[in-house]
Amino acid sequence: MRKILALTVLVGLFGVLAMAADDHPTAETFLGFTYMRANSATDVPAFSTNGGSGQLAVNFNKYIGFVMDLGAVHNGNIGGNHLDSTFVNYLWGPRVSLRYSRLTPFFNVLFGGMRASTSIALNAVPVVSQPIYLPGTITPIPANGGPISVRAVHSQTAFAMAVGGGLDIKINKHVSYRTIELDYLLTRLQNIQDLQDRNQSNLRFTTGFNFTFGAQ
Repeated sequence: MRKILALTVLVGLFGVLAMAADDHPTAETFLGFTYMRANSATDVPAFSTNGGSGQLAVNFNKYIGFVMDLGAVHNGNIGGNHLDSTFVNYLWGPRVSLRYSRLTPFFNVLFGGMRASTSIALNAVPVVSQPIYLPGTITPIPANGGPISVRAVHSQTAFAMAVGGGLDIKINKHVSYRTIELDYLLTRLQNIQDLQDRNQSNLRFTTGFNFTFGAQ
């Protein structure tokens, strides 16, 4: 009887240890700061952008999960040409996490798209031979009435892919600090000079806080 009782205790103990070893959050949400070093692949030199991003991750087990990533970055004066530009990414794909007691390095490959919007201020003086009309009007601006300022706007959506990884440091059961997530971000935005698709090789850095749910 004692042997049976001892065996039962051992089996139960091993079961608890196995559950603890496989303990993992079933869902994670991330909010943080994003810096992107962008390569325009045109005559415009490489430039820096800043913004924020958020992620939602669903974990199938301790190691494999699925991530949805949404973020936006901005630069108001690219190349000193006063190009006011905003880039919005929406990506999703698999993630592999290696979970230790307090450290969780992870690696992911994400696919999706990038929405790029750019505007530039233009100044002009209306004259009789070259009238200027405001959008939605049929009457030109009076000639020689002084300079006016308008903004030319261009936007497009193209393929994007992010490959990289990062490191989370556990603060408590539900909060971790993401010290770094570094991704190679490939985009296929159109060159507005020749209207051809071009590859842009960008580098994206993210840091912030990760919130976990469902862990025992």
